[in-house]
Amino acid sequence: MLNLEPFSPFCQQLVEERRECKDAVYSYNNTSNPDVKVTADEVYRVFSAILAASWTQTSIKAEPVVSGHLGHNIYINTPFMRDYGYNISIGDNVDIGTDCKFLDSGKIIIGRNTTIRANVTIDTHKTSHEAKTINGSRRVAVAAKVHIEVNVYIGADCTILPGVAIGSGATVHAGTVVVRVSIRNL
Repeated sequence: MLNLEPFSPFCQQLVEERRECKDAVYSYNNTSNPDVKVTADEVYRVFSAILAASWTQTSIKAEPVVSGHLGHNIYINTPFMRDYGYNISIGDNVDIGTDCKFLDSGKIIIGRNTTIRANVTIDTHKTSHEAKTINGSRRVAVAAKVHIEVNVYIGADCTILPGVAIGSGATVHAGTVVVRVSIRNL
């Protein structure tokens, strides 16, 4: 999945991993419930559990441990959505707005001091251009990494497509669809 190699998104293991992550995200999204008093440390711990993806850990150490990374002094508004969680790395001092969707079949790396406003979608699934490969739930998919460097501002309602690298200090204005491999300011 991570090496630009074809994978089946509906194989039993990946379906189960998405379901387990969905449960963890549900817990995180409910930390903002005003009827439930949750400390900032507990919110951080609950979100860290999404990226740690303990449900993927096995007693066999033949494969490397799958886990994302979460920096310090981060703020991720709810609701937040993702596919797997363990393919996401977030640096220090990051602010992520409400209703963001991180479709993380491939790696999503967000550098420190970055702001991502509301309703931003980061998609790592590459689009197939061949009709015979569009096969519904029997399809084979390919994912490509998205890398957002440091000190980046991404405006509301943006979509960032697979394989994009956004350079340090870039500003992506609201409503932009980022399709190019590397950008500075849009």
